[in-house]
Amino acid sequence: MFEGFLELIQISWTILAEFAPYLLIGFSVAGLLHFFIPKKFIVQQLGKSNIYSIFKATLLGIPLPLCSCSVIPVASSIKKAGASRGATISFLSSTPQTGLDSIIATYGLFGIGFTMIKLIVALLCGLISGIFVDLFCKPVPGQLDEKEDTIKDQNETQAEARSFSKSSHYFFVTLPNDLYKPLLIGIFIAGMINNWLPNDFFTGTFSSGWIAFLGITLISLPLYVCAIESLPLAFAFLSAGISPGAVLVFLIVGPATNSATIMATLKIIGGKATLIYLSTLVVIAWSSGFLTNIFLDLNVTDLKIHEAHISHWNHLSAAVLLLYFFNAFLYEAYFKKKLPVN
Repeated sequence: MFEGFLELIQISWTILAEFAPYLLIGFSVAGLLHFFIPKKFIVQQLGKSNIYSIFKATLLGIPLPLCSCSVIPVASSIKKAGASRGATISFLSSTPQTGLDSIIATYGLFGIGFTMIKLIVALLCGLISGIFVDLFCKPVPGQLDEKEDTIKDQNETQAEARSFSKSSHYFFVTLPNDLYKPLLIGIFIAGMINNWLPNDFFTGTFSSGWIAFLGITLISLPLYVCAIESLPLAFAFLSAGISPGAVLVFLIVGPATNSATIMATLKIIGGKATLIYLSTLVVIAWSSGFLTNIFLDLNVTDLKIHEAHISHWNHLSAAVLLLYFFNAFLYEAYFKKKLPVN
């Protein structure tokens, strides 16, 4: 039993080391984005009700490192600033699916082909869902009366938003604290899947047919899983025999939705628009999944074999990543409590 536990830890460490370098690069880029692109800028760019705003909302949302929960206050701010529900839903749809940190890590794990497909799908989800919502949902006066803290983000000056101290705090504390728990849990679960399930565990219809897509969708819709956290789980699913198309469905639906996001979306844009948003997301995810299974041959090496090829740089990056997480944990658990109350 102890040997099995050690093997589980070893496999989990291998998964962490596999994409730790890409995560470090991604987190660094996310910190730079936070410095150069304040939330006020996002609100200003998308604060108009037209199709051009839908397009900008999608393009702007793709690189931003916001998960399906942290994107909600930003989307609410955009809506309050006067953006159409289409632009709002475009931002809500495309943003949590990706992020530069997730894009870089996806490339490291799955290669350029799968990464490009994922980006195209995120773009399509944002554009199509936004256009459909604007076409079929008329504005409802007084739809938004919620009292949210994001109002102060709209009034925040650009200089404050781009201050070095705020961006440093975001990079060293806020960003890792938002991600380290679900990410490490996801890696550990991925380790269990890789350690205990044979590579051909998922085969046949359950691997790639509509049953697999339906099962993945039903699991993903209410599940909270961010774009980064979903990657080790997707990697484990693929190595256990799940088809690339079903993995793509998981990477689209999982980060873009969860029960909290759905409830907030109902409040922000209404029930009909939320139904259009979810339906469009699932249809695009399934269509992309079937096409991916037809045209993309994607396999991953058994981690137990691949472990021998992990470089010293990967192990060093994993150690640095854990130190990065530990520093944020110490700040929140100890140092922050010692700060004087203003």
